[in-house]
Amino acid sequence: MQRFWEMIDDDAALADPETGWLVAAASGVAALSATWLAHTLVAVNLPFLFCVAAVIANAARRGLIAGLVAAVLSLAGTMLIAEWSHALVNPRSVALVSLFCVIVSIGGETMKRLRRREQYAAINACRRERILRIIFDGSPAVMLIIDSSGDIVDANEAACSLFERPREAFMGERLEQLVPTHALKTNALHTVVLPSAKRLRLDIRDTSLLIGTHRFRIVYVRDETKAVLSSERLAMAQRELYQISRATALGQLGSSIAHELNQPLTIIANYAGVARAVLAADTPDLAAAREAIDDTLAHAFRAATMLKRLRNFIGRKPPVLQQVDVRTLLEESAKLAALAAKGVRAELQTDLSHVDFDVSADAIQLQQVILNLVINAADALRGCDDRRIRLQAWRTATGDATFAVEDSGPGLPPKLRHDVFAPFQSTKTDGVGIGLALCRTIIEGHGGRIWCDDDTELGGARFLFTVPHTAIGGTTHAA
Repeated sequence: MQRFWEMIDDDAALADPETGWLVAAASGVAALSATWLAHTLVAVNLPFLFCVAAVIANAARRGLIAGLVAAVLSLAGTMLIAEWSHALVNPRSVALVSLFCVIVSIGGETMKRLRRREQYAAINACRRERILRIIFDGSPAVMLIIDSSGDIVDANEAACSLFERPREAFMGERLEQLVPTHALKTNALHTVVLPSAKRLRLDIRDTSLLIGTHRFRIVYVRDETKAVLSSERLAMAQRELYQISRATALGQLGSSIAHELNQPLTIIANYAGVARAVLAADTPDLAAAREAIDDTLAHAFRAATMLKRLRNFIGRKPPVLQQVDVRTLLEESAKLAALAAKGVRAELQTDLSHVDFDVSADAIQLQQVILNLVINAADALRGCDDRRIRLQAWRTATGDATFAVEDSGPGLPPKLRHDVFAPFQSTKTDGVGIGLALCRTIIEGHGGRIWCDDDTELGGARFLFTVPHTAIGGTTHAA
């Protein structure tokens, strides 16, 4: 900053002005003339009076050189025209007056330099004030200057534009009339409604400024309205994309879902027919009819549970972080994943031996990741003799949850392991390559990570992902 001010300051203000020796010479001649006229016309001998006056006047105004020039001319002339018989005109008096003139000239030079430095400071102070005003008003950051009593004493152009008011309207206004003062103590965004009914989402910070004995605060206001709107739109687009992805996943399991629903519906129809036949008999067996109706209701509830599970999975609900029991999560995920395994006649193994703990997550989103990984594993098993898929989870030493889906398929080539999570990268001939990319987005939104390796007992590929025990910031960025 010092280098910047050195470049801004005007060094020309310190340059030596003209010594003014011509004016000083004229003053010396005028003093000599005044001495001669006083002696000739009125017979008054004032040998050194006008000389000293000329020296004082020139030294005080123009400094050392001017004072000495006036002293030399006036003293030399005085000694030429003065009568040496006069009591004041003697070598000692001339020496004392000369010494006095030199001292006065040096003092005048000192005064001149002090005046020049004062002018230099004033000129550069005005220059710096203009520069600071340009920086203050030209800054895109909204800035308010607040005094110790909480009154606004200045605002830049960005503040005038943001709050839709002229600079004069800020002067003397209390800060709390403009923005909530409690916002300075938190990092959260705050909503401010302008007189025009325009709503702003603002990030408000402040810093102290001590100038002499006066204490000020500079309040910085950042308009996050557009960023919040963009974030909300992005979150909505992501939710729609996740919903489409879940619907696509269920679409791939269409035949399995139809089979799962057709089986209880067929049983319901059979039991309903039995109950009707029993009740139509001449002597109805009420116990048998009641048993048939109970079985009908049980399978109806089974079908309803299946439909509810599918509806919750594909529903368009916003993501919600909550404590999720990992055992329940795996069991519910396995019920959906079993549809994918049945589609390729594979065995789905669910290891629940190390899952007695909770994790902070959105259960539906984690089910989406698990189902997507199981569908990929099932696709990899087509054409294989050994068709097994294993789903398991365990807790790490840090309390985080690790989930793994492995299969007995041909595995994933090492060169594809780094790119498999990139968008539009797929090993399937009919795949579009967004499933694993969405999985990575969801897991990273929970603060975890996802990767794949071949460290599996089944001999195929293994996909793993982690979820922290406590979610980052209590919210999910995957939304």
